[in-house]
Amino acid sequence: MRPLDFLGRIKVKLGLVILLAVVVAFVVNEVGINSGYSRNVRVAVAAVLALVIMQLLARGMTKPLREMAAAAQTIAKGRYGLRVTATSRDEVGELARAFNAMAADLGEVDRQRRALVADVSHELRTPITALRAVLENVVDGVSAPDQATLETALAQTERLGRLVTQLLDLSRLESGARLIELENVELRPLCEQALREAVLARDGVAARCEVPGGLGVRADPDLLAQVLANLLDNAVRHSPDGGAVVLTAAPRDGGVRLRVTDEGPGIPEAERTRVFERFSRLDAGRAADDGGAGLGLAITKEIVEMHGGSIRVEDGPGCRVAVDLPRRAAPPTAAPVPIRPLPVPAPSGSGLPDPSEPEIPGPSRWEVPAPSADGRPVTFTVPVRPSPGPPEAGPAPTPSAHGKAAKPSPAPPGTTGEYVAPPVLPRPELPPTPRWAPPACAAVGLLAAVALPGSAMSLGFVLVAVAMGAAALPAVRRRVTPWSAVLGLIAYGLVAVAAFRDADWLAGPLLPAGFLLAALALSGAGRGWAGVLRGGASVVLGLLPVPWFLTAPVRPARGLPLRRRIVPVLTGVALSAVLVAVFGALFASADAVFAEAVARVFSVRDLLGAGALPLRILLFGLFAAATASAVLVGLRPVAEPEGPGTRPAVSRGLWVLPLVALDLLFGVFVAMQLTVLFGTSRWLVSATGLTYAQYARSGFFQLAVVSVFVLAIVAVASGALRLRGRERWLMAGLLGPLCALTMVVLVSALHRLDLYVGAYGFTRLRASVEAAIWWLGAVFALVLVAGAVRLVRRRAARWLPRTMVAMTGVALLAFAAWNPDLRVAETQIAVRGPDRIDHRYLGGLGAEAVPVLDRLPEPVRSCVLRTVVERNELASPDPWNGWNLARERAREVLARHPVRASSDCRTP
Repeated sequence: MRPLDFLGRIKVKLGLVILLAVVVAFVVNEVGINSGYSRNVRVAVAAVLALVIMQLLARGMTKPLREMAAAAQTIAKGRYGLRVTATSRDEVGELARAFNAMAADLGEVDRQRRALVADVSHELRTPITALRAVLENVVDGVSAPDQATLETALAQTERLGRLVTQLLDLSRLESGARLIELENVELRPLCEQALREAVLARDGVAARCEVPGGLGVRADPDLLAQVLANLLDNAVRHSPDGGAVVLTAAPRDGGVRLRVTDEGPGIPEAERTRVFERFSRLDAGRAADDGGAGLGLAITKEIVEMHGGSIRVEDGPGCRVAVDLPRRAAPPTAAPVPIRPLPVPAPSGSGLPDPSEPEIPGPSRWEVPAPSADGRPVTFTVPVRPSPGPPEAGPAPTPSAHGKAAKPSPAPPGTTGEYVAPPVLPRPELPPTPRWAPPACAAVGLLAAVALPGSAMSLGFVLVAVAMGAAALPAVRRRVTPWSAVLGLIAYGLVAVAAFRDADWLAGPLLPAGFLLAALALSGAGRGWAGVLRGGASVVLGLLPVPWFLTAPVRPARGLPLRRRIVPVLTGVALSAVLVAVFGALFASADAVFAEAVARVFSVRDLLGAGALPLRILLFGLFAAATASAVLVGLRPVAEPEGPGTRPAVSRGLWVLPLVALDLLFGVFVAMQLTVLFGTSRWLVSATGLTYAQYARSGFFQLAVVSVFVLAIVAVASGALRLRGRERWLMAGLLGPLCALTMVVLVSALHRLDLYVGAYGFTRLRASVEAAIWWLGAVFALVLVAGAVRLVRRRAARWLPRTMVAMTGVALLAFAAWNPDLRVAETQIAVRGPDRIDHRYLGGLGAEAVPVLDRLPEPVRSCVLRTVVERNELASPDPWNGWNLARERAREVLARHPVRASSDCRTP
């Protein structure tokens, strides 16, 4: 559970956790005082809840640290595959991501080390084996030490020498020991010379140089010649007889592009990145004498990158290798390492710079720490030889007024190894914002600002819900599934209840239930219970990145970035609002005239005539943001949360004995319930001393709670434990009867409730409890089916969470269609009669009950209906956005039979 991942600072998270703990303690204390609990009880409950809140929130904050500790111990043992889950954006999340990168780098370095040892061993073994065979033949007298034999031995020795030389060159280039001596190099003579030398190695291959005169680049001529030699050697060796090798150069993007083209077989696209690795060959089975050691392109890549350039294989006929070099190359910067200058003068001898070269301020040697082969840190010095001409990288030091070089300007934060803390609200990774999204969100917000004030829970909410769905539909239309379509239709049905039922206690819970189902349909989640929870809360959680999502299409003008221009404005607006509110409240409390003027300003009705302007602004922002969040969820489906990787394996005795005990207890209880169900009332009175009505009243609520506890036990036993082989059948044999017995218990609870309703009639609470019992029965039926499927097919029933959610939505719709307020009025009148009904309770029903209450005789009818009309405001017509079918029908009934103005309304 990581609900604070959107925050970018750990100290803000800690402060928020402490604040929530204090708020929980305060609320518990206030509720305890109002409920009459003692101080000790309030303190104990507040402490427990505060600790629970802190544990839930802090666990997600510290989990990456625990994972890093475990991963560090694993890496210390030489295993680099473990990674840390890094979802937060604070300092701990940055540390976790850096740890993962470090682990990946260590794993790659270890892989390369092993591969290098294997490749070097293989490459060295081949010439050594051949040389050894030649010498053994000479020693044994098999071959005479003639010219051919000695030339063979010399060829193997030269090959071994070339391999060692290439390895040393590559090592020097990678370690930085090979210095770059930059000069202004004219490319045409260098390219022509390299091309002439390359074609000497093979006859039958034509060569062509297409380099314009006067084209130059600032580079190390020796290293650049080596680059050309390696590329041309490969091109000549792989060209067919009669083929042509073309070397071209042209200026491009402030630099120079060199291209070597041949007519050979080319390099497959999948291998174009691998050819620049060490000991890489396209044909692993090809003889090394044909293809070399596989180090030439690796050396070429290192040299090009040292000059600040890039190399790649391009598309086209044959093989086309392109090298991009900057006009003014600068030595590349390696990974950030602490470097400090050594004030040691350069030794005399050949290492002295040319006196004719200009002196460049700065150290002549650098001390660089680096790891040695055995892991211990060593330090070596790298001489720095200034190149002729001005420095190419970094700002040149400017002389001060005293003739001394001034210090260069400091580097920006983060470029010299300095840690830059993440912002408090870091920008999340978001999909591209469609251009239609901001106008659509604004339109929905405008509709909400117009339709919701003064509409209660009626047509206005339905229209806004339809508009939100229409705005989010383009984002989700390409991934609509039968599940999402069914859930979306049920969600709209639940929201539409507000336009057909007047009872607030019914329409109120159905509206958020409909929005949660719609969010689940948009998210695409629901294959597990964690996915259901995350999908239902996806739109609410999506409100956090909405500002970045809506401002993404806005292109900043030249100058400061959009964030730097908007954030100060928003901060200024917020500060102005706070200052105006504080000083305005002080002035209002100090002067009655000013207070009356402020009250008139905030009570002025806007042009639409229903609701104050601040409320409309609030509704506009709230529903526009909610619509944007729905669009964002549609564009970025919720990833299905993964369950725990491993389930604990416990001993059978830990769960078999408790489940057997529960089965026995439920069996005894069900047997007694069957006795009561089929027994006579005389037997019940003799056994318990209670009538049927008293007996029924005493237990249906407790039995419903028992079924909920059984569901929790089934969820833990079947989903949290690791079962194997016969244990699965044993668990099914224990949980199946328990669920079946629980369904019998639910039947008993429903029978008791029916007896009670038959004696006293329905109330809203009794109707809700009966609906809940029916729903629990359907849930247990689904659980039994899912258990049977899981047992037979040996896989989890992933359809169960979505099916249960859909079934719950259908159950709510069925309950609303059953019209509970109407049924309450019918049963109360039928059971109690007009003389004994509770006028006050019936007067609190919704407009749905008016057609039934209209059948009461006078004066009871007018007494009850007068209260219904007053509480539901049926005397005046509703505005267009407050239309409700039940209210309209109630007004039609009252228009045909008006309520009498004066009646004797004595409550029985």
